[in-house]
Amino acid sequence: MIGWKPVILALGLGLACAPAMADPAYRVTSIPLILGASAGEAAAVNNRGVVVGRCLVGADYYGFSYDASTGNLRNLGLLGSGDEHGVWGINDDGWMVASAQGEEGSPDRALLIAPSGVRIDITRQTVRAAPMGDAQARSINTLGAIAGISSFDCSLTQSSDFGSRWSPGGFFVTPLLGSNSECAPTAALSINDAGTLAGWAEMNVGSVLDPILVKRPFICDDEGQTALPTFNSTLEEGAALSISNQGDVCGYAEDSTLGVVFGALWLQGEITKLGPLPGETGGSIAMSVNAAADAVGRSGSEETGSAVLWIGGLEQPEALTALVEPGARAAGYRLIAATGISDGGFIVGRGKGIDAADTSGQVVPFILLPCEPVVIQQPIAQTTCLLGSPAFSVRAVGAGPLQYQWRRNGVPLSDGVQPSGSVIAGATSRLMRIFGFGFGDEGVFDVAITGSCGTKLSIATNTHVCRADLSCDGIVTDSDFPIFVGAYEILDCADPAMPVGCPADLNSDGFVDDADFELFVQAYNALFCP
Repeated sequence: MIGWKPVILALGLGLACAPAMADPAYRVTSIPLILGASAGEAAAVNNRGVVVGRCLVGADYYGFSYDASTGNLRNLGLLGSGDEHGVWGINDDGWMVASAQGEEGSPDRALLIAPSGVRIDITRQTVRAAPMGDAQARSINTLGAIAGISSFDCSLTQSSDFGSRWSPGGFFVTPLLGSNSECAPTAALSINDAGTLAGWAEMNVGSVLDPILVKRPFICDDEGQTALPTFNSTLEEGAALSISNQGDVCGYAEDSTLGVVFGALWLQGEITKLGPLPGETGGSIAMSVNAAADAVGRSGSEETGSAVLWIGGLEQPEALTALVEPGARAAGYRLIAATGISDGGFIVGRGKGIDAADTSGQVVPFILLPCEPVVIQQPIAQTTCLLGSPAFSVRAVGAGPLQYQWRRNGVPLSDGVQPSGSVIAGATSRLMRIFGFGFGDEGVFDVAITGSCGTKLSIATNTHVCRADLSCDGIVTDSDFPIFVGAYEILDCADPAMPVGCPADLNSDGFVDDADFELFVQAYNALFCP
C-alpha cells in the first residue's frame, strides 16, 4: 500500500459541471500502471483530459501522464521514494510540475516538465537557499506561475521551509514568510490563474511576548497573507489544499468541539463544513475545488473511506460510486479518494477493482469521464477558395465510444456526392472534409457528439467561399493576381479555356471584366476575405 499523506494529495485545478443526480453522470476508467508498477494514483487533470500522477515501482515513485482522449500513457521517469515525490500539477498547455529526489546527499528538487517530457530543474533559481534546503513544485496555473515549497535561510543560524511562488518558467522564486515569526514554516499547495496561492502557515495566534504557533489555512496574493477561518477557534489547525479560479478554497480543518477533522470549503472567505457520508462521524477531506464550488475528496479513512463529490457548496457529499454507470467490477471495488477536478468536467483519483479483470487488489489511478462528452477543441470558422477542400475537425473526451455527426444548418450530413456536386468524407468521424466546396455548400457547420448517456453539440461555425482567393492559400495576395489576369484575358466564362467554375468571375455575371477587377482589388487590399 502506498503511504499517502493527506496534505500532499490535493493539487487538482478546475471547474466541472455538476452532474444530474437522477442518472449516472460518469463512466469510471482505470488508468494503466506504467511497466513494473505495483500501485499508482492520479493527482491532477487539466481541461483537455490529460492526467498526471505517480506509480510505485519497487520502492520508488515514477511520474506519469495519461491523455484520456487518445489513451496515451507516458512514463515521466524516476522521482524518488518519499511521499513528497510526485507529479502534482498540470495546466491546459500541458506543462507539469513535480517534486523529485536529488542526487545522493543533495536536497529534493522542484521540477517544471515540458509537454514533451523534458525536465527543467527550477530549484537552482531559489535565492538565499539553505545549503541542504529542499524544494517542491506543487501546482501550475495557465500563465505558468508555480506554487510550491522551498527552504530558505530565515536567520543567520537557521533555515526553514516556506511556501513559494515561482514566476512563469521558474526564473525566480518568492518565499512566503510565516506570521510574527521569521522562521515559522509555510507551504503553498495550489495557485489559480489570478496568481493567488493557497496552503498553510504556522501563524501566531497568541502575542509577540507569548506566541502560540498554530498551523492555519491561508491564501496569499500580492497584498499579503490572509488567514482563513476555522470552525470554532483560532487554535484549530487545518490547511487549504486547492484554490479555484473564482477564489474559492477547499481543504480540511479540525473541529475542536468534536475532536474530528472535516473537509472545509471557504466561499468568499466564509467556511462551510463538508460532512462525511451517512454513517460516518468525520474524517472527510476536500482535495480539489472548481469555479462552480464543486469539491472532491474523501469521506472517511484511507483504509475504509470513499471518494466523494460535494456539489456547489452543499455540505453533504455524493459518493462517486453512486454517480458512475453500472458495470462489472472486481471484488473489493472501491473509489478510495478523488484528488482532482477540472474545468472540463473530469475527476481523477485512486481506487481498487475498477476493471472486472483486476483481482490484484492494487491501488490504481482512475479518471471519471462525463457521459455527456466534453469538447476540448471546437471547430473553427473558415473560408475556402471556390472548389477547395476545407477540413472540419473537433476533439472531445467522454465516456464512449464517442459517435460524431456533422451537420450543415442543422441538417445531418452524409458521405458521398452532395446535391451541390461536392463530395463529403468523414461526416460521422472526428475529421470531415468537403471536396469541391462551392456556393451550395456554404452555411453554418457544427457536430453532434454522443457519449454513453448524452449528446453534446459543438459551437456553430460559418464557412463560406472566398472567391478572390484564386491560388487557394487562404489569403488574397500577389499569388492570386496572375491567375486573375489569365482569366481576365479569356473574358468569357463559357470559353473552354476558362478554369473550371470560372472562379475569377467575382460578381457571377458570366464574364471576368473590369467589374470583377474592382472586387479583386478590394479583397487584395483587405488581404483576407470578409
